[in-house]
Amino acid sequence: MNDQKVLVVGGPGSSGSSTIAKRLAKYFNIERVYGGGFFRKEAQSRGYDSLEAFYREVKESVLKEIDVKVDENFRALAKKGGVLIESKIFAAIATKENIPCNAKVWITASLEVRVNRVLGKENISNPVQSFLRKKQIRKDLEKRWELDRRRYKELYGVDYTAQDRYNDLVVDSSEQNEDETFDLIVGFLEKKGIVCDR
Repeated sequence: MNDQKVLVVGGPGSSGSSTIAKRLAKYFNIERVYGGGFFRKEAQSRGYDSLEAFYREVKESVLKEIDVKVDENFRALAKKGGVLIESKIFAAIATKENIPCNAKVWITASLEVRVNRVLGKENISNPVQSFLRKKQIRKDLEKRWELDRRRYKELYGVDYTAQDRYNDLVVDSSEQNEDETFDLIVGFLEKKGIVCDR
């Protein structure tokens, strides 16, 4: 294993970035650290039963405080190496601050696809409940996107809508299954000389 390898994977909610990040970390035999995990723990510690509820109700200043702590931790981990950092913002931070990374990948999908992915995991059989839940999911994902966009602009001067500025590869997973997305990214990484050392 190459202990100096640093990969960054990001994407909006339900884009598939977490699933792919887990698979890449396993494939390359490196540790995965997950920005969203810190937010989930913080939400639970404050009595919220979901990250969506946390985003809906908490003050934006609280989110910024968590961001700063998480991103400082990521900077230290990136300097040590041997890590896959899953984060919506670290690729931009690394680009702006010249933090060396082997590759930075952004995985996206259309809002409609992301909404349907969330809904599909919930197995709601009642059509009325499904319709109402779909509206709430859409609202939550739209709010998270806008909160993230505004927060990252204020904290780091990042244009969250222009991920191609900060990432080596931007993948739209809307019309791909998990294996297709994973294989595309691994192929890209291997062309850059980033191979599995086994």
